[in-house]
Amino acid sequence: MILGKLAAGLLSAVFAFSTFGVIDKDVVNAASSVSDLYADYTSVDFVSKNGGQIQFYVSGGNIGVNTDCASNIEILIVTESNSMVGDALTADGSAEFDVSGIVNTDTIYYVVFYYTAEGIDYKQWDIYITKDGSGNIRLVKSQFYEFNVDRCSELWTDAQSLEECLQPQNDVNCDDPAVIAKAQAITAGCTTDWEKSFNIYQYIVTEFSYDYVQIEDNSVVYQDDAAALLRRKIAVCEGFGNTFVSLCRAAGVPAAVSFGIGTTADDAIHGNTIVDDEGPNHAWACVCLGGTWYHVDPTWDMTNAYEGNAYNDGEITWGDETYDYYLLPLEIFSMTHKICDADTIHGIESSGSCGASATYTISRDAVLTVSGSGEMVLPYGVNGFRSVVFEEGSTITAIGEECFVDCDALEQVILPDTVTRIEDKAFVTCEDLRYVYLPEGLQHIGSSAFDYCDELSYIYVPDSVTSIDGYAFDDCPWLIVSVPSRYTNLTDGYYVEPYEVIVRE
Repeated sequence: MILGKLAAGLLSAVFAFSTFGVIDKDVVNAASSVSDLYADYTSVDFVSKNGGQIQFYVSGGNIGVNTDCASNIEILIVTESNSMVGDALTADGSAEFDVSGIVNTDTIYYVVFYYTAEGIDYKQWDIYITKDGSGNIRLVKSQFYEFNVDRCSELWTDAQSLEECLQPQNDVNCDDPAVIAKAQAITAGCTTDWEKSFNIYQYIVTEFSYDYVQIEDNSVVYQDDAAALLRRKIAVCEGFGNTFVSLCRAAGVPAAVSFGIGTTADDAIHGNTIVDDEGPNHAWACVCLGGTWYHVDPTWDMTNAYEGNAYNDGEITWGDETYDYYLLPLEIFSMTHKICDADTIHGIESSGSCGASATYTISRDAVLTVSGSGEMVLPYGVNGFRSVVFEEGSTITAIGEECFVDCDALEQVILPDTVTRIEDKAFVTCEDLRYVYLPEGLQHIGSSAFDYCDELSYIYVPDSVTSIDGYAFDDCPWLIVSVPSRYTNLTDGYYVEPYEVIVRE
């Protein structure tokens, strides 16, 4: 579903991520002044592959590094127009530098921060600073940093939640014998979760290739579960995330796939196109090490590329991997990633309105309960649930347009007998959705209603349905759909037809 890729060079960045956008929101609330972007934190804490500390901080007119593992430190301060100010700042360990004389008030600069830690050369360049009216150096935050903090609140560290992050989910088939065997081989000799996680990440960014063919291919629904990808080793972002998480879970390391928007730091600071947007175009992963959740993005650390004309007609170009997007702190990760949802098993308890006369609640065990009457449409971004229950006595008559769009964790829905309409894109990109019951009395199924529900296995369309609009079951390669005899041309124009269409006599 979600594609993403970034390539970057010193003092300039070229971002080329391909998007699958179901929703296009108009956004108008970009930060109005530099002071709106002053961070309320004064440091960001990077870690090495084994948990060593590399803290970048500001204090008064100074910037500094506090570390117990980094050496070969070099810091460049660069204007947003890519001109370096002052000289390179160097140190071989912890150090502090007065930069108040070279940084102008309320002018934003980015810091290129090089260091070596535990044998790996890192380059961090999503640190942004400015100087306030009092002469203090301030860290600059992403416009959606607080949003990301809120979305990361579902990454819990209690024993039950961490145990859940070791269990199989759709496309995270950590119980598959082949996945278990590969995880054991990759982590052989590892004595800590830090070592296991790094070995798995290193395996993906060195052995896998980014599938540029898939970006342009509308005729095939590609498999992105770990068991399949460990054989092919060619994927896009969601496949990398699924594979990393599957291998981590198989090795006993809690991890989760995460979805959101890949962007540029310039957009995160100045832009207004995605501040209120929650239409994912990218996927990555997060891993819990030492009781803390860290974000990792193997797509953006990979330089291997698979290019060609078709699924089996391509060639791999090999490059040198980096580790700049491995174990990033949220403050820095938020400069290039907006987090829409982490694919955790538990639900985030919440409630609210989902229509003029309908309400919803989500429980800890990831059940969405709907009550009320009329058409229901969930607020966009409400997606942390696995099943839907309609409260007894409720009279929901329609599943509204884009009601369940991108509810990745949703696995099954039994619609009540009162539902007569399923509107356009009602369940589009519900990738975990395996089973839907359509009631007798249903009359209309809208355009692309179940498009990209690529795990759907069987749907019986009742005789009462009088209209099925275009692409209703497109891109559902495993679906067996049974329809009344009048729908002999159901799949006309489909990009990827269902596995089988049964036309009843």
